[in-house]
Amino acid sequence: MNRYTAPIRLLAAAASMTTMLTGIALAQDLTIRIASVNAPTSESWKGVMATAERVTERTEGRVKFEGFPSGQLGTTTDSIEQASQGLPIMTFTSASFLSRFGVPELSIVEGPFIVSGTAEAETLAFSDLMKGYYDRLAETAGIRVVAINWFDGPRHMIGTAGYPSPDDLKGVRMRVPPVETWLKTFQPLGVVATTVEAAEVYSALSQGVVTAAESPLTGLRASKWPEVAKEITLTGHFNLFTGWVMSEAAFQQMSEEDRGILLEEFRKGGQDLSEISANLEAEIRAEFEASGVTFHEADIDAYRKATASFYTSFPNWPAGLYDQVRAAATGK
Repeated sequence: MNRYTAPIRLLAAAASMTTMLTGIALAQDLTIRIASVNAPTSESWKGVMATAERVTERTEGRVKFEGFPSGQLGTTTDSIEQASQGLPIMTFTSASFLSRFGVPELSIVEGPFIVSGTAEAETLAFSDLMKGYYDRLAETAGIRVVAINWFDGPRHMIGTAGYPSPDDLKGVRMRVPPVETWLKTFQPLGVVATTVEAAEVYSALSQGVVTAAESPLTGLRASKWPEVAKEITLTGHFNLFTGWVMSEAAFQQMSEEDRGILLEEFRKGGQDLSEISANLEAEIRAEFEASGVTFHEADIDAYRKATASFYTSFPNWPAGLYDQVRAAATGK
């Protein structure tokens, strides 16, 4: 148990008791605050606003939403902790963030090169293995996974130089979120991992606080980082399992029918984002090259070998977890 999960467990227990005591009450109308550190120009934000509109329409106004992009409600961790306390907040996050709230196994799905592409990632996200982890998260932390299949494309590296070989990253000041999966992926590459909030990376790159960062191409367009860093290396090191989570207590306030609508529409929203992101990649690359950005091909086999230690660096994973995840991703 870490400094995040201790208070979370107490709050989740209180929320669970409240849910039991009010279980016979009628379902309530609900207004959910949607929070994200991403900009309103990002594809994930545009997608969630369209999804929210469909949910409101299909529930005949029983479930409504208010939007707060660009970190207006705080960091991702802030929003998750508020949701765990029972506040009607939905936030954009990833499996590696969620793993810190009592389900460490979730961190493996964001390991380097764990899935071969979006099709495997979609299968894994809705597998029985993952659904079991989602239920544990709801029970132990009061956080309900709505959909975590909002894949916006493989992540690549951007910086003041190209990094075709893992050796090229040694000593590079790279923006790395303070998340264990990221740290254990990039530390073996010899980078100087530097914590910078997403909304501050543009200025950090322009001022030389960091000289490298990483993001999918759609994220690079939305954040405008290529205005201040002109070299992109196509590593495709992560396909992040990003998506939307909310308060379990607030989730239970809705009727069973409305919960079903919410889950269905947010899964569809993720599938739409995946398709949009894939279709945009060629367009974005051409746009970036026209503005003076240079693309570099990475030695993927070398990167895979350089980051292989990731899968032996988590002592709290059960034996055989990697094989279970691969089987769930391939549907075998």
